[in-house]
Amino acid sequence: MSSRMLRRLDPSSELELLAEVSQLVTQFDMQRVLGKVIRLVANAIGATRAHLFLHPNYELDWRNIFQTDRLDPDTVFSASVGGLENGLQGLAAQERKGLLVRDTMMDDRRYVFGDELRDGQSALAIPLICNQDMMAVLLLLHPKPEHFTENHLRLVQIAMNQASVAVHNARLENHVRSGKHQFQAVLHAINNPMLVLDRAGIVQMMNAAANRYFAEGQMGLQIGRNLYDFAQGDSAFTHILDIIAYPPSGETHWLFKAHSEQRNLHFDVLMSEWENPMQSESGYVVMMHDVTTLIELDRFKNDMLRMASHDLRSPLALITGYCDVIEMDLPKDIPNLLGYLEAIRRTTTRMDNLLTDLLRIERIQSSPLELHQPIVLKALLATIMEHSQPAASQKNQQLLADFHDLPEQIIADPIMIREAMENLVSNAIKYTPDRGQIIVRVFSRETALYFVVEDNGVGIGEEHLPKLFTSFYRAKQAGTEHIDGTGVGLSLVKTVVERHQGKVWVESKVGVGSQFGFWLPLN
Repeated sequence: MSSRMLRRLDPSSELELLAEVSQLVTQFDMQRVLGKVIRLVANAIGATRAHLFLHPNYELDWRNIFQTDRLDPDTVFSASVGGLENGLQGLAAQERKGLLVRDTMMDDRRYVFGDELRDGQSALAIPLICNQDMMAVLLLLHPKPEHFTENHLRLVQIAMNQASVAVHNARLENHVRSGKHQFQAVLHAINNPMLVLDRAGIVQMMNAAANRYFAEGQMGLQIGRNLYDFAQGDSAFTHILDIIAYPPSGETHWLFKAHSEQRNLHFDVLMSEWENPMQSESGYVVMMHDVTTLIELDRFKNDMLRMASHDLRSPLALITGYCDVIEMDLPKDIPNLLGYLEAIRRTTTRMDNLLTDLLRIERIQSSPLELHQPIVLKALLATIMEHSQPAASQKNQQLLADFHDLPEQIIADPIMIREAMENLVSNAIKYTPDRGQIIVRVFSRETALYFVVEDNGVGIGEEHLPKLFTSFYRAKQAGTEHIDGTGVGLSLVKTVVERHQGKVWVESKVGVGSQFGFWLPLN
């Protein structure tokens, strides 16, 4: 077909044109296909110029796709982003339908024509729309009036409707490919093993780190292979396979620890479900964070801390003993020296308390969970209140108990949990002024036991709250300068509670008071 064919195509030529367009738009190479479709249509109706005005929202998808290209010796096709705010193309975009201009001199809409249309021309403006998205407007021109007809408009509209669907599909395909490439880039940039599994446990994807950790040898982990075949030789995957075989109902992600005995590696594992409803696919994403070095460092730290704490106990006891001996032989008329000895004794006592707290935390962290046993809750709370009352009485404070809905027993380590509870109560007494009030509230709700200590003490600034349970952190608050402390007590409470699968919290306001608490699961 050429640009000099009859203005009205016969039915067979129209069908031939639409068949050729349909064949073209099945391809996904939109860099060339859309240009070919426009040249084909323009030639068929004898257009001498064709201009495609691209919607700005599609600029990134269509950048560098179109170049000025001759349709034939008399016809030029060009494309540009924007320009849909005015002109005939802007009117077509606004009305969202094809427009025919038989004669630019005689048309009532000539006041909107832009620089693209000159006097004595005919034009067609056809929007490319798919799924209500305005993608572009095609403007076809001929230098003579009355060249284009309603038949041309209908034919071009049908052809461009097909092209619109193809462009839209190609755009979605590009997005999918781009997203896949980005996901693969992120996947391989992660320096810890990551696996994508289907519901049966077959490996769909794995990153370079997983390949580095687990793919060596003939029995190594591979894409397309069932994780069960590999996991029989590596204990790191035992719990992952248990979840795949028996998924816990109502849960979509799991966080747990895993140990590879064969490779002597420790992992923190995050396992989540994924689902693709469009293709009825689902499975699991497994991220394995290698914490072997951290565990070894923590073990080394604990060993050094235990050694240092035990070795420091003897010289501290010796210093305290010599202070007592010196005080016995010291003349009573030298008060300054007595003050010096008291300062040494006070500092030594503080160091001894710090060592005691550190050893207590280390013991809590390393103690086996098998020490958990049934505890009569009312007896435990009575002991805590009894032990705390003398310190409160020294400051003329009210120590009140508010216990209700208590279970008869809880399963916990009796020594650990008592230390955690007593620590919160003693802290409240310490940071509450004379004649203040401390309320110990204990109650149960559904499957949890709550222990809350409320005081009307000095309070804590909001900026300190996130760090309070960090080891050795002490909030510098006006009115607390004289209070001794190591900054280890709340860290001990947090460690104990988390060992019991619970959670701590704090609420406080300066000058009003504080509320420290935790909850423990009821078995």
